[in-house]
Amino acid sequence: MVKVSLKDVILELQPFSDELVDWCKSNKEFFDALKNIYPDKFISPAMIMVTKPPNGDEVIGIYNYSYKQKTPIFKQDFIINVNSSNKIFILYTRNPNGSSKYVKDINEFYDKYAKYGYKKSDHHLTLDELPIELQLRAKRSIELSKKVNIKNIPQSQIETIYEEVMAIKIKDRFEKVNLP
Repeated sequence: MVKVSLKDVILELQPFSDELVDWCKSNKEFFDALKNIYPDKFISPAMIMVTKPPNGDEVIGIYNYSYKQKTPIFKQDFIINVNSSNKIFILYTRNPNGSSKYVKDINEFYDKYAKYGYKKSDHHLTLDELPIELQLRAKRSIELSKKVNIKNIPQSQIETIYEEVMAIKIKDRFEKVNLP
C-alpha cells in the first residue's frame, strides 16, 4: 500500500464527486489550499451546498468549522466545477500563496458570482446563520472540536482507517437535501 496521510483520509471522507477527489489528488496546489484537510485548525462537517447559476458552472460551497479562532465560526469556500463538466475545478479561498490558475482569492469569487446572489456575508457564518438543515451536522462538528487530538496518530492507524474508508465508500454515499 502507498503511504497515505491523515489529509488523504479526510479528503476521502468529503462529500465530493469522484472526479473532484481525483482532481484534488492530481493538483497539489489545489489540494493544499483546501481548509478541510487541516484538522489542527478546522473540523470539516462534510457539508457542501451545490448550486447552478445560469452561467453553466456548478458552485460547490464547502463549510468548515474554524475552531481555533477566538470566536469560532463556519467558513465557506467555493469550488467551481467549470461548465459543470467535472473536468476543471477552481477553488476560491483565502490563500496565503495568492491566486493561481486553479486557486483564487475568495474576493475574486464574489466579484464574479455576486450577480447570481452570492454574498460576502455568506463567507463567515455562526451556527445560527447556517441553513437549518445543516445545523445538526454543524453541532456535531462543534462537539468534535472540543475533543480533537490529532497529534502523534501512528501511521499504521491512519492506514487502517484509510483502508476502512475505502472499503465502505460507495458512489451514492451522499445525503442530498433540497434547500429552499
